[in-house]
Amino acid sequence: MKRTHRSRHHRILPFAAAGALLAAVPGVSTAGSNNLSDLLSGLTISGYIDPTYIYNQRQHISSFFFGDKNAAYNYYHSSFGDLYLEANKKFSGGSSIDIQIMPNRGYGAGVDSIINAAYFTIPVTDKFSILGGQMPAWDGYEPQVSTGMFAVTHNLLFDFSEPGFFTGVGGQYATGPYTLQVLLANTWNSAFNTSFKEPTLEYRFSVAPSSSFSYGLFGTIGKIASANSNVGPTTRFFNDLDATYTSGGLTLSGQLDHGYQSRGAANGGDAHWYGVSLLGNYKFMPMASFTVRYDYLNDMKNGGHIVGDPQDGFITDPTDPNAGPLRQAFTGALLLYPYKHLTVKLEYRHDWANFATFLDANTGVYHDTDNTVAAQFLFAF
Repeated sequence: MKRTHRSRHHRILPFAAAGALLAAVPGVSTAGSNNLSDLLSGLTISGYIDPTYIYNQRQHISSFFFGDKNAAYNYYHSSFGDLYLEANKKFSGGSSIDIQIMPNRGYGAGVDSIINAAYFTIPVTDKFSILGGQMPAWDGYEPQVSTGMFAVTHNLLFDFSEPGFFTGVGGQYATGPYTLQVLLANTWNSAFNTSFKEPTLEYRFSVAPSSSFSYGLFGTIGKIASANSNVGPTTRFFNDLDATYTSGGLTLSGQLDHGYQSRGAANGGDAHWYGVSLLGNYKFMPMASFTVRYDYLNDMKNGGHIVGDPQDGFITDPTDPNAGPLRQAFTGALLLYPYKHLTVKLEYRHDWANFATFLDANTGVYHDTDNTVAAQFLFAF
């Protein structure tokens, strides 16, 4: 043991001496300090961990959920229960780069990537900027990350109607309260896919007439696989109108979705779906707030554009191959802020459908309702 330590000591001495000599050379230590200062200037780092307890009635789950890359994406197992790190660097002149790491439940998890998002913004004029990279989709009122959520689970439209992210290059034009964004990107919800050779057009027009109210229209046009295995990729059109109002401790949000895909339904016909989600959160004291949310998603046309997913309540009606489900959900959540950096979310969620769509994992029997209880412990910095 002593010999090992002595040998290590002799190896360290030359490096220490060299460091002292370099520090004594005029300008060297100053240059190093300046380089480090330039690197850190404009750099912000944030992140969180959010271990989550989940109970689900039909799947007979009662367990903490954290860092599980192998768990399927379901409404009770979505983008929470992970580590999240974000680094944003702003450069002189206004350019910036944003990098988000989310190893297990992020957008890159489906392609074995820890990258949730990574994109740049370069201002060309005071109103026009170039955008590029992998970025969260511009739709809906709910963000992906837990720090922006007023509940544990996401609404039905976030999980089963709208796209999650896209990868491409485009531009942004902002003047006054108006912002227009356009992107030419990889196909719907995909960072890399050899099955689709045509890019997708993404666009959003946003208006913020005041600091408390904003609304916007998002749309996408592109190809995606059909729910019918006998039909190849077909064109999907999707639009989303969302709005948010905040005043004091009150936040009100809502969105309206409509989607169409040619030959994209279960029976090979055209798929049509539409839905609405409404959320209200009220901070009734400094250490607590309460959330209520209602979701409606009509996927009945031609058997539905989502099939074979009984864990989430999306199957074609066994008695009618031309009918899909009408899904609804009600969520209530209590949010507590007991300490700095810590948020505790307690949620009850009730999901239901117009016929028996939820499969009981133990009995194999289908039911028309499902219940979820969640407790999330979110530590953010």
